[in-house]
Amino acid sequence: MKLPFLPSFLARGLLGLAVVALALPAPAANNPTLDKQEQAFVAKATADNSMQIELAKVARDRSSSAQVRELAKDIIDDHEALNRKFTDFSVARKAHGQAHGTPPEDVTEDKLRLQRLHGDALDQAFAGMMVAEHQRIIPLYERAAKDGHDPKLRQIARDGLPMLRDHLRLAHAITTK
Repeated sequence: MKLPFLPSFLARGLLGLAVVALALPAPAANNPTLDKQEQAFVAKATADNSMQIELAKVARDRSSSAQVRELAKDIIDDHEALNRKFTDFSVARKAHGQAHGTPPEDVTEDKLRLQRLHGDALDQAFAGMMVAEHQRIIPLYERAAKDGHDPKLRQIARDGLPMLRDHLRLAHAITTK
């Protein structure tokens, strides 16, 4: 296709964009956006995941306890994987929630607190933070798994619950030492 008023590279580019646009799936009734409650859950869950990852990195790097370092590594790996699932899901659903379950200043304060601690005090503070965070977030996952309207979001929440409960159990075991 030759358009006399456009340079050939631009005409080819426009034609390529048209082909790509035709190949993309149109928004359909089976790909609805999330309601406000579901958007809030995704935003809170991903913010909580990110906060736990940041705190776990401090514990992984500073703790002298193999048990704490292992928990920190699991939290980092598992919550990064969970955040990837939420990101993929949100992009597919055009649900780009901007709310955060934990304000950034709280993460910074907790992170600084952990960075000032050493030994058992660090281990206990980190484990205590993880117990509190998991106790706070698990009911949100349970509610989303049970009451969510979107079946894929319910599945992500359902799949995340055993991992969250395991982290809670492991963190609690550290606090009771």
